[in-house]
Amino acid sequence: MQGLKDIDYVLDKLAWMRAERIWPNGLRYLWTDAFGVVLLASLYEALQQQKYLDEAAQVVGDVRRVLGRDRGIRIGEAPDRYGQYFHYLAMWLYALHVMGRFDPAYRAEGIKLAREIHGPFVVPKRGASGR
Repeated sequence: MQGLKDIDYVLDKLAWMRAERIWPNGLRYLWTDAFGVVLLASLYEALQQQKYLDEAAQVVGDVRRVLGRDRGIRIGEAPDRYGQYFHYLAMWLYALHVMGRFDPAYRAEGIKLAREIHGPFVVPKRGASGR
């Protein structure tokens, strides 16, 4: 019974964010969108309502369109959010992994992105393999 109560709370908060135009229809922000994709996919798993998986896919598409760049994904739509942070990208990779449960193309997209972004975050000759 507690799980159902929690889902109702989440649905109420999601409805409030939509009504206030906070999310998912505000500026794109990778961290928030990653958590939102995971939330929507989780709602789909819990409630078996296709609309949540469709909305998660829509958010992924919006992120690709708005934040996607040749060398990965930037962290946000605002002008001061042009760069990349590994923890934002890691959360986005997790969101793609979660979506990959339903469509393997998302998993492939995550693998491709990980390969694209890996190099700039590696310090040569550091870590266990660089000794």
